[in-house]
Amino acid sequence: MNPCPCRSDKAVKKKLLKARIPEEFVQATISSFDINLYKKQQGKERAAIAKRASANFVQNFNQMQEQGKGLYLYSETKGSGKTRLMASIVNALTAVYDKPGEPLSILFSPTIDLLDDIKKTFSDDSKVKTSDLIETIKNVDILALDDIGVEKVTSFVEEKFSGIMDYRLSNKKVTLFTSNLSIDDLDIKYKEGRVSSRIEKMAFPIYMPDEKIRSYLAQQENEDLQSLLYR
Repeated sequence: MNPCPCRSDKAVKKKLLKARIPEEFVQATISSFDINLYKKQQGKERAAIAKRASANFVQNFNQMQEQGKGLYLYSETKGSGKTRLMASIVNALTAVYDKPGEPLSILFSPTIDLLDDIKKTFSDDSKVKTSDLIETIKNVDILALDDIGVEKVTSFVEEKFSGIMDYRLSNKKVTLFTSNLSIDDLDIKYKEGRVSSRIEKMAFPIYMPDEKIRSYLAQQENEDLQSLLYR
């Protein structure tokens, strides 16, 4: 008997949820990333470029992995589709390259949550050692960091974070980022410049549209609900 394909789909979903991808994006694909959600022509053009670059990144992942190169998706506008597209990339990499005997280890997390996880290990009742967690973050095959630059940066945070980035850079580990800041503007948060200089070598920057499609989608959902609420 042939196994049902749904078993494989469920296994992939379980792995992605364990990797901490938001459930709303577990089924997101690059092909379904809709550039027509953007209303401005410039937004559509940037979205089309980002979509094509993301697909090519997945297609050429072996070469990217050999060079330790990731992507840096950024725009000043919150809700512009950065997280959704990064999740789509991770989903595609998992579907194509995660194989029995050759699994991909993945960690997808908001940067602020990851730093909070590290801080929690300092507690006396923590069941996780700080060194073990940092080793996991350093060595995971694909690290996807969402919203880098929104976290509160202290000298300790900068030291730990730059250490993680330095290790991943030196060992050619693929890291994906989203941010509301350009790589150069990360120096506003990480003032010693060590984080931005490492990310510049680790990831190819992709300028996303400066449109808040999250608001467009919310408005559309609310309009669809009007017929139910006001009938």
